[in-house]
Amino acid sequence: MDLISKNDLVQEQTAGDNSNQIMVRGDLNIGITESQARDICKAECAIALQNWAFQAGAFAESRIQKLEDRVLPKMLAYDKEPKIFGDPGFQILLRKAQIAAASSEREGDYDILSDLLLHRAEQNDNRQRRLGIAKAIEVVDQIDDIALVALSVVYGVSKYTPKSTNVFQGLQTLDSLFGKIINGHKLPYNNDWMEHLSLLSTIRLGTEGLNSFKKMEEYYPDRLRIYFDNGIMTDSEEHKEIKEKFLELGIPLSCLEVHPLKEGYLHLTCPKEVDNLIITINTPQGEIRIPLNEQQKEAMKHAIDMNFKFNTKDDVMLKKFWELWNQYPNLSELKRWWNSLSVSFDITPVGVALANAYIRGKEPSVPPIY
Repeated sequence: MDLISKNDLVQEQTAGDNSNQIMVRGDLNIGITESQARDICKAECAIALQNWAFQAGAFAESRIQKLEDRVLPKMLAYDKEPKIFGDPGFQILLRKAQIAAASSEREGDYDILSDLLLHRAEQNDNRQRRLGIAKAIEVVDQIDDIALVALSVVYGVSKYTPKSTNVFQGLQTLDSLFGKIINGHKLPYNNDWMEHLSLLSTIRLGTEGLNSFKKMEEYYPDRLRIYFDNGIMTDSEEHKEIKEKFLELGIPLSCLEVHPLKEGYLHLTCPKEVDNLIITINTPQGEIRIPLNEQQKEAMKHAIDMNFKFNTKDDVMLKKFWELWNQYPNLSELKRWWNSLSVSFDITPVGVALANAYIRGKEPSVPPIY
């Protein structure tokens, strides 16, 4: 028997059998088939190929085909009748992406370009994001590999935190994500990559010596404050009171575990929102899920009030947290690299689009975050 949150359950929504997916072209609502989308790609490709002589055109066509092979499955997964292909603005952007693909020999660029085109479909109503995506497509073939990795690492630090309330699972998730972003590269310890990104208008540099990022020790505890709950002292009066009440009301004691950052303490592993909590019971007939009744909710609220008092300045918890952090190789390297950065910068909409596309290419399950 265990206690879980309804928010941990995955729900999948699909269009109904009688729903219509349509596009707008003038005053008509017309769907786009996969065959028509491929025809549009080929038509734009023909226009793009006019810029190259015959021999160069053969290379360009091969590279553009690689882009088409990547972008169409993504578009069809997003929209079975990809209406965006009927948008003249998107067709022009598609041609620019084809030109960028033709100009690049890097296989990874085709993935980034395909994801940027997908972002364009997702952000069709947002002019600011559309502009950033369009400018990003123009510089894909110019950005250095290491600079793109470093940009994406900085973006990932600022945007992604793990969902798990278990510190070990959370740090493992972060270590895995940054391992995929770094992708075997060595992070740069000079500032050349920043100058390169600035020239491509993907970042706005601060002034060296005056502006720098917060050190990792200052930054991440606040980002991951959920792991710094005070907890409940083992065998204290509070612990005995909670244990007695839980047993009386049938609340599983499994939601109380040893505090990973605080010796001699327990902590709750469930979320704070009691309305989303349910009790799961395993029976021979299968799993039974039971919402908390009012008495159980009151008992949980009382325990939560005692447990969920956060203290990211607690030296004991901080020392243990960073000991755990350094056990994960990618996080350990990330911390060493981040603390070496001598100047801070803001990521422009162009850089945001590129970082999103790069990260999504390495970990498709990560949603784009703007």
